[in-house]
Amino acid sequence: MSRLVKVLIVANVLLLVWNVAGSSYAQRPPDTDVDGVPFLKVNVNPTNVPPMVNINPNQFVPRVEITRMPEIRVTASGCDNRSNFQTGIGRTITGPLMVTYLNLPAQTTATLNGRDGTSSVNLDSAGQVTTAIFLESGQTLEFNASVMYSGCRPV
Repeated sequence: MSRLVKVLIVANVLLLVWNVAGSSYAQRPPDTDVDGVPFLKVNVNPTNVPPMVNINPNQFVPRVEITRMPEIRVTASGCDNRSNFQTGIGRTITGPLMVTYLNLPAQTTATLNGRDGTSSVNLDSAGQVTTAIFLESGQTLEFNASVMYSGCRPV
C-alpha cells in the first residue's frame, strides 16, 4: 500500500472519531417511573409565583340554611318469614313492600303513585339503590324500563 493510501485511511478514521465523539447530540429515551412507564418532565408553572384561583369572584357571602324535618318513625319489621320475601324484575313495584334492593339501568325515570298524587324523578346513572324504600298499601313505584328489585312484604 502506498503511503498516501495509509494517510487517507488514518485521516478518515480520525474524522469519523471526531464526528462521533465531538457532536454526540443523540436524543435520550424518556425517564421512567418505578413501574417502567415513560414520562416527560414538564414544568407547568415556570415562574416563582404560585397560581391563584379566585373561588368567590363576586364577593358573595355564603348563606347556610338549616331546615328541621319532622321526625319519621318507621318500625323495621324485617323478613322474619321467608314467604314474605319477594324478588322480581318488572316496570312496576306495588305496595305494601319494603324494597331493600333495587338495580337500575342507565337513564331511568321513576314515578311514585300514591294517595297524594304522583311525583317523578330522573336517575341519570345506572347502579344500585341499597337503602330501604317503604311503599305503603296503595302506592306503586313505576319505571320506564325493567328493574330488578327485592324486598319484604309486611305481615
